Amino acid sequence: MTAEIAIINKSAIALAADSAVTITTGTRQEKIFDTADKLFELCDHNPIGIMIYNGMSFAGTPLPSLIKLFRTKSCGYDKVEVAASAFLEFLQNYGASAPESAKNSDAIHTISRRLLKIRQEAADAFEKELGGYLENNKNPTQKGIAAFGNSIIKRLADEYIIILKKQDDALFMDGDFTLTEKLRSNIVECISRLFPDTSKITKNKLFQVSELLLSKSVMSDSATGIVIAGFGTDEIFPTLVSFEVDGIIGSKLKYIKTNHVDIDIIDGSTSRATVIPFAQKEMVERFLYGLDEKIQTDIADFCESTISSIAEKILEKIEFADPKGADVIQKVVEAAEAAFANGLKMHAFEAIRNRSRAQIEDMVEFMPKQELADMAEALVNLTSIKRRVSRGMETVGGPIDVAVISQSEGFVWVKRKHYFSPELNSRYFQRVERLLAHKMESAHAQNEKSR
Repeated sequence: MTAEIAIINKSAIALAADSAVTITTGTRQEKIFDTADKLFELCDHNPIGIMIYNGMSFAGTPLPSLIKLFRTKSCGYDKVEVAASAFLEFLQNYGASAPESAKNSDAIHTISRRLLKIRQEAADAFEKELGGYLENNKNPTQKGIAAFGNSIIKRLADEYIIILKKQDDALFMDGDFTLTEKLRSNIVECISRLFPDTSKITKNKLFQVSELLLSKSVMSDSATGIVIAGFGTDEIFPTLVSFEVDGIIGSKLKYIKTNHVDIDIIDGSTSRATVIPFAQKEMVERFLYGLDEKIQTDIADFCESTISSIAEKILEKIEFADPKGADVIQKVVEAAEAAFANGLKMHAFEAIRNRSRAQIEDMVEFMPKQELADMAEALVNLTSIKRRVSRGMETVGGPIDVAVISQSEGFVWVKRKHYFSPELNSRYFQRVERLLAHKMESAHAQNEKSR
């Protein structure tokens, strides 16, 4: 995991990312390195940056390599959203040209993890419910016990189907979701391998679960977060768009859009400044809102249990001449408890978050560029310190890369780590200067030609 921050006001965007990356094998966390690159310049023609988090590869290729390849091929973009669409299309084309095994590996990995979870849940339910089955079947047969186990798997599959159908559909490049014959075959093989003794009906149910996992906006553990922010040629104020990309499903890129912030005073936008955390964001949310999801859940659970216990004690002391009166009061109390819980979750928490956030964003709106950079770095460092002093692996840490993007100065590094010493690599910087000079000459020649 990681921690990343984007802070946006009318004049600039500050981006900050830590350097920790977790190397995993299967479901086990093996090693954490704190030298990964997650913040890059997206193109040479516009001041646009990109951050990545979680999954660091795409179709078997490191994403930093793909970003640099896109940068060499990219041209100017009128809007940041157009640049983001061009990058997604680039990933789509690259992924579609990858070997079939590479395209399907992420999808099968996602499916197998969920099917393994269903298998474990079925095993737990079988162990729990077997006693009741044996009581009702005095002379159980092996075939009957197998059918009982199969019914549990089918029941769990039906429950997952109901839940998944309620999810929003994912987005797919170049059209709607489709399964290739090869991926369909791979899913059938995966189900047969994990559930060899289940009935054909149950396997069809599990196939339906697998298909819904791929078509709905349920992202896998290896999905990649992509944040693209900056200024297009026609944009006076900054824009940020972010996505989660879950690889190639069949032959199309699966993704969901997670944020779109357009600071545009001309169009009367109400968003003039904002702070957006990505990946591990609970500490930043506590700073911004005074709350995070866990604290909200803990407060809501405490209030619900406390309110119900108070009502019970009060009702115990009241004597009713008519039993129907007790039922009426009980229903009124339950309705009041439900109204309180809903009000707390739907209105009170949101009011607290909005009030706390507004106090900070009112200041962010007028922050100079250096202050934006300092704040972005501090918020990432806040999460890093929390991970360092808490139990568990330090999944946030290492040097913090910080960049500020503005229309006037372009993409500017405020802090950037190097795996090499600049003093020992003067030829590297000479090569970069020659490359930039060549690009500027080419751009100038192209402009002269277009005139």
